[in-house]
Amino acid sequence: MRTRIFMMMILLCMTSAMMAQARGRDSVGLGVSLGAAFPDGQVDENKFDVDSWDVGFNWGFYVNIPILSTFHLTPSAELYKMGNQNTTDISLAFKFIVGAWKLDLFVGLVPGLTAVNDIIAPNVGGLGGLSFNLFANVDMFFQVKYKILFNGDRNSRVLHANAGFLFNF
Repeated sequence: MRTRIFMMMILLCMTSAMMAQARGRDSVGLGVSLGAAFPDGQVDENKFDVDSWDVGFNWGFYVNIPILSTFHLTPSAELYKMGNQNTTDISLAFKFIVGAWKLDLFVGLVPGLTAVNDIIAPNVGGLGGLSFNLFANVDMFFQVKYKILFNGDRNSRVLHANAGFLFNF
């Protein structure tokens, strides 16, 4: 009898832990990140060039909106420098989540707009990363994003590598 009660308690604890993890994937979150941006290519022949993969500081804000526990929309705004010009990216990531133990692995497609100097260029790219619950309703994430900026016949590329925190409601 004691063995059965003990086994039922263990099963109840495991079930509640899995449900808590699933609830975290279903919560809207607000986040901030810091990292590095590596731009490459010519944005405008008359204005400026970007040295090959020149590193710069990158930071941004994120909103994580779960549509399903395995599919999230993530609008974001990121700021960094391309050459000596301040640059802003506004993007909407379509993220596909795979839960693996206590980690959430994700990949996605990222279309958006980039504003640098007086140029506004569309961009498209991909991302990949992982997130995990740090404590209570705060998650930590690491991600890498690669984007191509289209400006007429000139294309530039930007690689972002960042880490941040996500506060889940």
